[in-house]
Amino acid sequence: IVLNKDTLSLINSFGQTVTLKKVAVGAYTVSTGTAATTSTEYTVKAYMADYTLSEINADFIVRGDRKAILPAFDTSNISLPAPDEGDRISGVGDEVRVVSVQTIYEGTAVVCYICQVRE
Repeated sequence: IVLNKDTLSLINSFGQTVTLKKVAVGAYTVSTGTAATTSTEYTVKAYMADYTLSEINADFIVRGDRKAILPAFDTSNISLPAPDEGDRISGVGDEVRVVSVQTIYEGTAVVCYICQVRE
């Protein structure tokens, strides 16, 4: 994948509209033994891709993991917060969990995020 404006063109041409659910964990309640979680949803166009066999290894990337390439802006052209480990992406036939995130820059500007996702 060429990482620059061509990446945004790839997302715009072949991406699908998905929902990024940013998960926030609240305060832990001792009496219930749980922590409250809330999520904020962002609609964004994402390009989903499989990892190649040469990228799969037992330590970090496992069979079934995929890449979700998200632009730095949502579908309303508002800056998208960086995805974090544990966030969810839904809308491409299933819901996946973000395992890791790589931020791609052009100069000092964020172009996109490459998220390793897992069901």
